[in-house]
Amino acid sequence: MTEPILRLHGVEQIYTSRNAAGSGWSTVRAVDGVDLDVREGETLAVVGESGSGKSTLAKLLLMLNRPTAGEVRFRGRPLAALGPADRQAYRRQVQAVFQDPASSLNPRMTVARMLGFIVRRHDLAPPAEVRAFLARQLAAVGLDPPESYLDRYPHQLSGGQQQRIAIARAMMLRPAIIIADEPLSSLDVSVQAQVLDLMRDLHQATNVGFVIISHDLGAMEAIADRTAVMYRGRIVEIGGAIYARPCHPYTRLLLEARLSLDPRRGRIRAMSAAARPEAVAAAAGGCRFRGRCAYAVDICARAEPALRTVGTDGTLAACHRAEEVGAEPIAI
Repeated sequence: MTEPILRLHGVEQIYTSRNAAGSGWSTVRAVDGVDLDVREGETLAVVGESGSGKSTLAKLLLMLNRPTAGEVRFRGRPLAALGPADRQAYRRQVQAVFQDPASSLNPRMTVARMLGFIVRRHDLAPPAEVRAFLARQLAAVGLDPPESYLDRYPHQLSGGQQQRIAIARAMMLRPAIIIADEPLSSLDVSVQAQVLDLMRDLHQATNVGFVIISHDLGAMEAIADRTAVMYRGRIVEIGGAIYARPCHPYTRLLLEARLSLDPRRGRIRAMSAAARPEAVAAAAGGCRFRGRCAYAVDICARAEPALRTVGTDGTLAACHRAEEVGAEPIAI
């Protein structure tokens, strides 16, 4: 197997802040000892509840945060060791698409002026050909006719069109990978499907990879080659078959809590375990999910499970009873 394009080893991101009452300090482990490989040309989804550490992980991959501990490598080289020129080259190779496209576009600039600055900064086209170059970029993300969008301001575009502009901006530099932080959350369902189709088409046409941060497991099932599930700063399961055969109770809980197309079924299922009094917080040590887990046994309170291979499909799960969890059918 080839070397992963991005590799995280033992990565931690710890935030410390003064308590609201003014006395003492609070510490939050947003990312807590994460090991993760991102393969060349794959679409990797990172899913979990709000506060699980997904967006912090994206910031570490984009070099917007420096990890408190551990190491992030790009093509085998530690990001912390990159000089100014290499850091600039890294940022060309690893681009970002953000959650709210409107806030990532300058409201006082037309599309042509915004994207034209990037063309000139990176010498992507001769001055006389900039407008034609930009039209080709917009056509590549499904904005047709592309010339009609060049002189518009962001407020003159729909949410889906704004996100396509953001994706075109990221693709202009021909990156190896795009980190997309909740790229669908501000869009309605029909537009979400169009953006997913666009990402799939771009991947097939250019082999660009994606790391997509999302809370929408249904959308990620449609596009991801592998999915990593985060809970309280750690990856508890990762694989390509977790939607059909979840091997961690938290993954199962997320999947069974999805809306059902059958009106006879309840809207929220399998969440009763989360409502138990001991679900508020797990004590120090042991499995951090055990207070919400219907499968918890004595060993879960004594030892925190490590990610390990479960079955023959390459799934990794951090659960002492992963084989038993994976053997049970999932109620959808």
